[in-house]
Formats: sequence, C-alpha cells, structure tokens
Amino acid sequence: MKKKGIADNYQPKTGLYKHREWRGFKDTMYDFGQWLKLWGILLAWVLKHPIQNIKALFRYRWMYTYLTVPAFFDRIMSQMRGAGLRGARNNMNTLAKIVTEHLTVLFSADEHLHPNSKKAKEKSDHIILIDELLPGILGAGFKGYNTILYQVAPMYLPSLINQHCPVHYISQTESYGLPADVCPLPSFEAGVAIEDDYCKVGKCFVSCNMPCDGSIMTSTVQDRRHGLPTIPLNVPLRWKREEVMEYAVAEYKSVIKFIEEQTGAKYDYDELRKACEIWNGQTRKKMEKWELNKTDIPPHTGSTTWLYRIFEYQFACGNEVALQNDIKVNKILEKQVEKGIYPKKVRHRAIIWNTPCNNYANFNAWLLDCWGIESVCEMIDFQGSEIIDTSTPETMLYGIAKMAQGATMRAHTKGGYEVILDDLWVKMEQFNADMVIMFNQISCKGVGAISGLFEEEATKRKVKFVWVRQDLMDPTSVSRRDMRDEINKYMKTVMREEPLDESLVDFDDSECW
Repeated sequence: MKKKGIADNYQPKTGLYKHREWRGFKDTMYDFGQWLKLWGILLAWVLKHPIQNIKALFRYRWMYTYLTVPAFFDRIMSQMRGAGLRGARNNMNTLAKIVTEHLTVLFSADEHLHPNSKKAKEKSDHIILIDELLPGILGAGFKGYNTILYQVAPMYLPSLINQHCPVHYISQTESYGLPADVCPLPSFEAGVAIEDDYCKVGKCFVSCNMPCDGSIMTSTVQDRRHGLPTIPLNVPLRWKREEVMEYAVAEYKSVIKFIEEQTGAKYDYDELRKACEIWNGQTRKKMEKWELNKTDIPPHTGSTTWLYRIFEYQFACGNEVALQNDIKVNKILEKQVEKGIYPKKVRHRAIIWNTPCNNYANFNAWLLDCWGIESVCEMIDFQGSEIIDTSTPETMLYGIAKMAQGATMRAHTKGGYEVILDDLWVKMEQFNADMVIMFNQISCKGVGAISGLFEEEATKRKVKFVWVRQDLMDPTSVSRRDMRDEINKYMKTVMREEPLDESLVDFDDSECW
C-alpha cells in the first residue's frame, strides 16, 4: 500500500489542507492557539471600523486578498515544529497587528471611502507617502505625521498572499500599452494606478529610483493618478563606494526640506534618534538570528524569515512592537539551540539566492518537506544590516542613506557584481551550506547578465548549483508546479536522490490562493 503523504491531505488543485495540520499534541495546540490569536487580531480590526472596511472591500479589488490571510499563514508554516513554529507564528502575528493598524490609518483618511469629509482630509494631510522600497524610518522625524509606504497595502502584500491577485493588474498594464516583458513588480504597481485602485490620501509623495528602470518608468503612471507634489529620492547604484555617500546624504536632506515645505512641519532629529535606536535593536536581533542559523541546528528558517525581515525593514523599522517581538522570538530560538533540538529531516543546507518568488512564498516549506533541503540563508534576508550611528543628525542621515542602499531587491542586485556574485560564496562558507538554489527571475535583466559567471564559479568550487525559473509576481508565465519540476529534475538526475515525500513531487495547486 502506498504510504500516505502530505499532499494527500490537500484539497484538489488548491494545496490547501482538508483539515488543520497535526504536529503532535504540544505543537498542534500552540499552533491552534496562535491561529485563534490571528483571528482575534483580524476580527478586532474589522469590528473597529466595520462600515469603513466593508466599503474598502467593495471599492478595491485587491482588498479581498486579505480575507485569505489565515490560510496564507498556514501555508508558509506548513510542517513547522518547535522553536521554528513559535518564532514564525509570533513574527507573522506581529506583522498582522501592525498591518491592520496601518490599514485603519489608510482607510480613515481615504477620500475614495470618505468623499467630502473634513475629518478624513485632515488625517490625509498628516500622511507622508513614500515608495514601498524606501525604509519608513525616513518619516520618523516628522512627529504627528504617518509615513505610509504607498504600494505595500494594495500591491506588495497581496502579491504574497494570493498568487492570482497580480494577474488582473498586470493585464491592465499591458492593455494600456506598456511593455509585456517588464518586471511584474512595476507592472503590478502601474496596473493598480491605471485601475485607480490606490487609496486617495497623502500630503506629498517621495518616489525613488529603486530597484530598477522598470520602477522608475512606472512612477510616471502612478504620479498621474495620485497627482501629489512629488520628489524623487535618488539612491546611488554603486553603494559599496564611500565616495557616493556625500551625494546620498544630500538627497535625504533635500527630501526632508521638501516635506517640511509641503507640510509646514519641522524635522525633529530627537524623534529620528529614538526610531534609529529601536531599529538598531531590531538589526542586532537579526544578527543574532543569523548566528543561530550558522549552527548545526538552524532554528529560524523558511519563508517567514525573509518575509518578516522585508516587512520589518520597510514597514516596521523603528517600531517598538516589532522590537519586543524580536526579543521574545530570539529567546525562544536560543533555548532550542542550547538544548540541541532539531525537529526536521534535513539532507542539504541551501543558500537561496536572487529575489524570491512572491507568488510562491511557501516554496521553502516544499523544499524541506519534499527533498530535505533546508534554506539556512536567503539573499533577500540581508538588508539594512548596518548599525546607525545616532550621535549627530549628520551620522543618522548617513546611516539611513546606507540603509536605503541595502533595500529589498537592491542590496545585492545593484552595487556591482561583487555584491551578488562574491558575497554568495562568502555566505556559503559562513552558513556551512552545501547547495545553491539560484532563482532565475525571467523578467530581470540584471542578474541574468552574469549567469555564466555564477556557473563558472560553481563549477570551479564544485558546488551543487541549480537554477529555478520564476517571474516574481506573475504565475501565468512560470507556475508553482513549473518551479517544483526544476528542483525535481535536478534532485533525481543530478543528485540521484529520492524524495522524502513522494506525494509532494507532483501535485496541482493552480487554483490555490
């Protein structure tokens, strides 16, 4: 009789469990308790402003995606046990708490939901919009003002939660006449603007030149929709060079001056210092997690590691709630490492390099459950990893400028080939990895230009190296099943290995959120 596997518990074509996952009594009860806690966070948010939230649900196409958050959390924490499960649940519930508070601020000031409302207009005038790839700590010096990352709520988070959400907006962008071969991220951003699906809020907007030319071009499309006073913050490409820092700091000073002129507020460096000190604490806690993952029993792995770090870097930098969660989670992780507990079946320690696939955020879980491949280190996890000197306003601006240069999809894909190529081999040694899984994002020209260099170095170093095609936010060009198939072929033909769970080798999850 064929042994029953994990995929046998999936609902047809969805990859969703037929029932809650059994992890042993202790872990199942903990997971269920945290799942209930998540529902409590979501229900408290909905009931706080029910009419406003219902209006948003009917006004914005992307809003329905947030209804599937509990299922999304379950997927990315599939089969987790022990400290890994506890760290992941605490991280993601903290994310849910901060995001729902953010949505309340956004919707309460939205002219689309509250037309001709003086109260909403007053709240809107106290919102500073910035591009989603800029760290939100920029606005910490404007006391009494909310800094909103413009594209996060309608675009970035939905692309992670629901693989189908980006498809409509990308189609709208292409119908509008913009190139079909551009990266799906700026294409999605432009599509939301074309559909007029951004909240109508804000006093002014800070755009940027990150991560690439596609995002720069889509800024024009977005600007036509929000129509706000806008200033571009230009982040140097060769960010490893010290000589660019004078320019980088000058850019931040010009942005601060612009916002002061638009709002009439004065930048408060004491408030900025408080936020920077909190962020330094968050960064130190992240460094501790990296050290734990260098051990023989890495406790903080899987999709939730990079998802939470992206969220923390962009969305919750300088947030005391996030810092307290980091302190709590690190204690949980350290305790497991001290006891020498490692509740996983692991064959390989892998470095996952290049930008991860948003529409398959639980890819890490599948790697571990199917083939025993543990993702001990991911490129996207290393961002904003320098401590900010808070001694003077000048040093703080220097630190924030450095922080922005190490942004999501920017820290390694820009700055020269040494930060994407050479750093890979450094990380392999530091994390004692024996395999590299290289994402080949088919719409990104930057990393593709040096693919031959990766292969040459991997051959020279005798490193197990596998390419996995993906298209970031567009599941219609490369599906989740296609991504899995590339790993399956490599593991069977090159590695000559058999899967840990045969049921996970091939299954249909095309209809999954």
